[in-house]
Amino acid sequence: MASVDPFIVDLSGEWYKDPSIVFYLNKFLHDLFVVTTGGTGESLIEDANIAEKFPWPQTLLAEESKEFNYPEIQMPVQNFRSVTASSSYTAVPFDFINAKGASTITFPKYPDENSVIIIRNGDGTRIPLNGNGKDINGSSTGFL
Repeated sequence: MASVDPFIVDLSGEWYKDPSIVFYLNKFLHDLFVVTTGGTGESLIEDANIAEKFPWPQTLLAEESKEFNYPEIQMPVQNFRSVTASSSYTAVPFDFINAKGASTITFPKYPDENSVIIIRNGDGTRIPLNGNGKDINGSSTGFL
């Protein structure tokens, strides 16, 4: 519960030079006090039920809903091979490479379709990547 009293507002300085401003501001604060608390000092706002309002009838939403049947894709479970590379290394499909010491990682010349290679920068050095004839973001080489 909140207790509000708008008449504690200090209207000092320039406000007091125009009595009509003070009158209307006090009237506005008083009306706001009455509307939000019912004049009791206890907040009526926090007791209000809050609901999401939509500009359209809710029944239309239920009628317009559609079911989507997505094809179920079965992906084979693939285990990754863990490798630490500290010099030049040519990756093979499904390698998890922990690259260190600015080792150059060369991708496979003819990778299998849907093959994945994960490269982790193990020590924060700049790891050169060689596309081995394939582009890496539009270039034959790249860096990690």
